[in-house]
Amino acid sequence: MKKVFSKHIVEIRYKPNSRFLDKRGETAELLAGSLYDQWNISNNRIDFSSKTNESVVAFISFRNLGMFTNYPNTSDFFKEKAKDFIKSAWTNFPISKITRIGIRSTYLIETESFKNSFDEYRKKFLGLSDEDLKKFDGDLIDLGFPLNFATGEDFFNVTTGPMEKSQSKEFLLDDDELPAAGIFVDVDYFKKEFSPHITQKNVLDFVDKGIDKAGNIKDLIAGWTAKSE
Repeated sequence: MKKVFSKHIVEIRYKPNSRFLDKRGETAELLAGSLYDQWNISNNRIDFSSKTNESVVAFISFRNLGMFTNYPNTSDFFKEKAKDFIKSAWTNFPISKITRIGIRSTYLIETESFKNSFDEYRKKFLGLSDEDLKKFDGDLIDLGFPLNFATGEDFFNVTTGPMEKSQSKEFLLDDDELPAAGIFVDVDYFKKEFSPHITQKNVLDFVDKGIDKAGNIKDLIAGWTAKSE
């Protein structure tokens, strides 16, 4: 079975909230818990971390809040803990002044060979014949594709391509577990227009939608390009 490495980020941005500066200690105590058992308070921000799970962190500041997980935490773990953090923080930021919500998911799907995935990407995404490529008078050694989409009021940007280990370390983690070759898929799912009457359910549903969309895109691209030799 192919191994999948992933990291996920949720971020909510809002217009600067000066009241945050007066409630930092109270906010830190409210958001800390069994998962976030360590915190650090600075002038404009509180950072949370975990002794039991070093691959999860969260933060809240006077202008944004967010939560991040890395491998070996799973997408399901991220979805659950991101929504828990938003619920806990709900009364501690100006909900009516949200300016952006984004869910960013980055995946590396193990493949058998870089060359095979490279060839599949070229056939599926590039569409240039051998004759066309010769006109560049050089050897095509790498490729990647940025794709920007809109669906209703939501947007998502996809970046994808085949990667060797030396390159994937820059995007995921410097870990010996990373495969020699993989399929890189990065999906940023976001929204920038909000009603001042947005509800907690609206935001939690958006988290679900963003992580589910990223997983579907990851599976779609892997199905096209991570074929066995």
